[in-house]
Amino acid sequence: MDDIRCPACRGAKKVAKLGGIIGECNTCKGTGKIKACDKPVPVAPIVEPAISEIKEAVVNAVPVTTLELKEPIGLPEEPQIKVDPKKAIYKRKKA
Repeated sequence: MDDIRCPACRGAKKVAKLGGIIGECNTCKGTGKIKACDKPVPVAPIVEPAISEIKEAVVNAVPVTTLELKEPIGLPEEPQIKVDPKKAIYKRKKA
């Protein structure tokens, strides 16, 4: 088996670990080389189906302004509160 340069430490044999402390590479055990069959293969994330589903849902969405309501939605009326200006904590300035 042929040896290749370690992709984690790039042959330096030392890498930064937790807290920035320099230590031996875990991939090559500090030798700087690994076997070609042990080289890690990058895995590409599959995001294309999710994006296409979102695009399809947006295209088929009905705008809110075209929907007609059967009953008008009204806001509940708030009770009117009378404030006694003599008991008010914050009074407005009078010019």
